[in-house]
Amino acid sequence: MLNQGKVNHYGKLEMAFELRRGYTRLVHVYQQPPLKASRELYTANQPTATVFIMESSGGMVAGDRNDISVKLAPESQVKLQQQSALKIYPSHTGEPCIQEITVELAEGARLEWLPEVTIPFERAKFQVNTTIRMTESSTLIWGEIIAPGREMRGELFDYQSFQSKYKIFVEEALIAFDSFLFKPQEMNLSTIGLLEKARYIGSLWIVSPKVEHLNIRHLQEMIQQESLIQASVTKLTDHAIHCRWLSKEQRTLHKEINRMFEHVASLL
Repeated sequence: MLNQGKVNHYGKLEMAFELRRGYTRLVHVYQQPPLKASRELYTANQPTATVFIMESSGGMVAGDRNDISVKLAPESQVKLQQQSALKIYPSHTGEPCIQEITVELAEGARLEWLPEVTIPFERAKFQVNTTIRMTESSTLIWGEIIAPGREMRGELFDYQSFQSKYKIFVEEALIAFDSFLFKPQEMNLSTIGLLEKARYIGSLWIVSPKVEHLNIRHLQEMIQQESLIQASVTKLTDHAIHCRWLSKEQRTLHKEINRMFEHVASLL
């Protein structure tokens, strides 16, 4: 008999990076299927290590769990990107899929987490907890996109629940705590103050000592150039900015969040 409380898979991925001979190297990696990391990739003579995070199972099913741990040593520079969208399959047992992400950035370290889409299927239940711990001299640029479901199949907010808790600590001080819980069958997401007419949510977190030199008004004008998207820039501290988008469709949102990501990355 199937044990309903049994975890279907427990993916683990631990990565540690260090600066060695002028290049950031992946000096430690522990992989437990279905999670896996690519080898380091480099562009021209740039010291930044680009690593792709892969999920070989094709998605998460009820009871599945993924734990991802990332540590950057002083002055290391890393770009992380999911190989594809994260798919959350229906929860026929009532159990949620759980993903835990923990990041530690040492002095002068820089991490870019390129945005990819999380897609909760019909009847899916998903919980994601992300905790970032960094120093005042480290830099973080982190993007993410949440879909309403498989839109091409007519699935719009047919999932059971989607819960996210995102925390950023700088020198042990909590500077940002973004938490939301969507239960479409119990909530009217189209009301004012929630999603209104939007379907997709995009976020970009920017934390760096160089943020104080950014022109916030210019960023605000830049983020509002696309008339089909609602967007805003919020200054959290002198060293931190949060951008959020609400969009009716994915392609435009993906283009806009990547445009802002690349613009900010070039300035920091």
